[in-house]
Amino acid sequence: MLHIVDNWLPETLLQSLRDLCVAHGALKQNLDSDALFSWRPDSGRARSSHAPEQQAAMDTYLHQHLRPLVSPWCPQATGAEWWCNTNNHLDWHIDKDEVSYRENGRYSLPLLSTVFYPHVSCAGGELLVADNPPVTQEQTGPPPHFRSVISVPPVLNRLVIFPPGSCTELTP
Repeated sequence: MLHIVDNWLPETLLQSLRDLCVAHGALKQNLDSDALFSWRPDSGRARSSHAPEQQAAMDTYLHQHLRPLVSPWCPQATGAEWWCNTNNHLDWHIDKDEVSYRENGRYSLPLLSTVFYPHVSCAGGELLVADNPPVTQEQTGPPPHFRSVISVPPVLNRLVIFPPGSCTELTP
């Protein structure tokens, strides 16, 4: 499954997410990579290094927009991880709990993965999705080999949804 939604969010929330990505870029200068991932549970306390108003923008995006859209694919979700990647290369990878993977070499996968484009530049940002069978929960070993990719160009206000265990890359 690869699902693309264009012109997804209202302009006010889109601007809030743009501002959030700028703030996230500033945090990157002062924090290690593990501190940049924000866990947003459905209930209980969130884990985030972002300011309260930035966390409020995340919550609006996740709970009022993303969760209703993806609930048919993952109704049992209990939260979401949020982070921002702006203007840098994100090599081939599989979305997973990075800390757990470093500790035990096993894939602890999300229920679903997404890429959202709150802003785009004139070059780069293309999402590549490999044709490999997805990695499974608790699988060990390196990412799978693949022969071809699906290319999704960056478009302002575009959301891309793909299955857990997919091998993806964001081009610079």
